[in-house]
Amino acid sequence: MKLDDTLPSPRASSMKFGIMASHQYPHDEDLGKHLSELFGTVELAAELGYDSVWTINHFQSNLATPQPISMMAALIPRTGTMRIGTGILLLPLFHPVHVAEEFATLDHLSGGRVILGVGAGYRENELAAFGVEPDTRFRRMDESLRVIRALWSGEPVTHEGEYFPLRDASIGIRPLTPGGPPIWVGAGGKRAVRRAARLGDAWYAPGNAPSKKFLPEHLAVYDAALAEYGKDTVHVERPVGVELYCAPSTEQAVAEGLPHARSEYATYAEYPALRWQRDRFDELVLNTLLLGSPEMLIERIGRLRDLGFNHLIFRPGWMGLPAERVRASLRLFAKEVFPAFNH
Repeated sequence: MKLDDTLPSPRASSMKFGIMASHQYPHDEDLGKHLSELFGTVELAAELGYDSVWTINHFQSNLATPQPISMMAALIPRTGTMRIGTGILLLPLFHPVHVAEEFATLDHLSGGRVILGVGAGYRENELAAFGVEPDTRFRRMDESLRVIRALWSGEPVTHEGEYFPLRDASIGIRPLTPGGPPIWVGAGGKRAVRRAARLGDAWYAPGNAPSKKFLPEHLAVYDAALAEYGKDTVHVERPVGVELYCAPSTEQAVAEGLPHARSEYATYAEYPALRWQRDRFDELVLNTLLLGSPEMLIERIGRLRDLGFNHLIFRPGWMGLPAERVRASLRLFAKEVFPAFNH
C-alpha cells in the first residue's frame, strides 16, 4: 500500500461535553494522592454523563506529568462509555509505528472508544531532548499521520519518507475500529488548521486565544479547507478546548477558580512560547476563561455552539483547587447546563 455553509441555528443541535484529566502537579506534592483524586473525578464524570476524557503529554516538564498512553490505559476501566483521547500527543516526538501499535492496543482495550489527538508541540526543551529540529516538526507530523493511517489499514506498507521509511511493514495488532481510531489534530495557525482538515478527522480548536476573532476566522479557514479536500462539512465533529468552572453565581465561580487558574497559567508562561499568556492573562479571563453561573455558561457556550462547535472539552480545575470543588462544579454543570444543549 502506498502511501452546506449554513451553521446550526440556536438550540438546533446538541453539544457533547468532555473533560481534561489535567494530570499536572507540583513536583513536591503527593502524586499518588493527586491521581487517586483525579480517578475519582473521572469516575464521577462518567456517572454524570460526560462524553469524553482527555490526557496530556509533556516531557521534562516543570510540573509532574504522567504520560498520556499509560494514563489512558488506567482510565479505560473507570470511564464507562466515555470516549478517551489524547489532548494532545506530541506526535513529532514519537515514531509512527509505535503510535500505531499503542493506539491499536488501546482501541481494543477500550472497546473502540479511543481518539488519537495530536499536535506538533512548542516547548524547545522537549524537541531538543528528542533531537527534533523545531522547523521539522510539522513535516514529521504530516508524515507520521500518513504512515499511521496506512499501518492501521492492516496491509503491508512501503513508504519512502523523509523521516520514517518503511518497506513491507505491518503492525502486530490491527485496530478494533475499521481504519483505526479517529484522529483529531490540534492546530493554532491557519496553515496548521488547513493541515488538520487535510489529515485529520477533526480540528481540535484551542479556545484560549485572547482574540475574539480567532475562532470564527480559523473556523472559516477549516471549513474552506474541508470543502477543498472534498470532505464532509456537515457531520464532522467540531471540538473546542476551554477552561471552565461552574458555581451557583458568577461571583463565586470567579472567587473560587480565578486564583488557581492564574497560578497555573503563570506556570505555563515559564516556557518562552507561552509568555504571552502571563502578559495577557486579563484578556484570557475576559474572552476565553469560562468562570460563571450556569446561566452565564449557557450563554457563553451557546456562542460557541452557534459558531458550529459541537464538542466542548474543558479543564474542570487548576492546581490547588480542591477536588470537592471540582466535583461540585461538574455536578452543577451537568444538572443545569446539559439540558440547555439537548444533552
